[in-house]
Amino acid sequence: MKQQFINYIYMNNRAGSNKASSYIKALEYLNYVLDGVDYFDKFKDIYKINDVEEVIRLYNYILKQQNLGTDGIFKEDFKKSYWQYKFYSAAINSYKQFLIIYHHEQKLNNILIQNANNDPHIISRLLQNEKIDNVDDFDMILTPKEGKSRVQTVSVRVNQYFFRKMILCNYKQQCCINGLNVPDVLRASHIVAWAEDKDNRLNPANGLCLSATYDAAFDRHLISLDDDYRLILGKSLREYTSNQAFKDHFKAYEGKTIILPDHYLPDKHFLKKHRDKLE
Repeated sequence: MKQQFINYIYMNNRAGSNKASSYIKALEYLNYVLDGVDYFDKFKDIYKINDVEEVIRLYNYILKQQNLGTDGIFKEDFKKSYWQYKFYSAAINSYKQFLIIYHHEQKLNNILIQNANNDPHIISRLLQNEKIDNVDDFDMILTPKEGKSRVQTVSVRVNQYFFRKMILCNYKQQCCINGLNVPDVLRASHIVAWAEDKDNRLNPANGLCLSATYDAAFDRHLISLDDDYRLILGKSLREYTSNQAFKDHFKAYEGKTIILPDHYLPDKHFLKKHRDKLE
């Protein structure tokens, strides 16, 4: 659980902010501070707590102790800034958010595992379970878009995050056009856009793993796929045929079959809808 939290916290905090490393250190220090405290004795390690309600109780306890200062469990000579500036409670709160997402992903993953390849019932089951349990306890600072509630915004963000992980896993962490396997430049591309078809937002057959350049081209309908999963180039790209980079990265793959996923082949109905908009 610890490594998964570390991955989560670094992914969700801006590079260079030091917030991620501060939260990780805060939880390490808390394990030391709480050693011998009766309240914490049954856990021994924060990362062994996987119940959201239990983490909320721990959060409230730590918040109270921080307010007590040196009259509580925190001592003046040990990492004073961490309790004084409430890094401890902030770190616990972040761990709580991680657990909410973790349990949600586990629920959706179990649905994927239990369903056969391209089982038509998987879509309805994913949709039925897209609501996040404990979402009211998710205190992420957000700027909701107009017309969306805070709960809806959190759900969209978390489900998009799950969709990315699901698609990258399905395509073995590589771009389905050129095989590039650098995670930071890979995208989970919807064949039919997220905003266009709410019933298939989590449909694994509505996704492709593409590197950033191909994702941008696919999103703008400059490239598409035929029913045999071969790359098609749009007519608007013809003016670039003399460019060597274009030849290397686009022309060289025209007509070639993409690297197919382990499960859930791209839905041909979705491909046709995308192909009809090819420019």
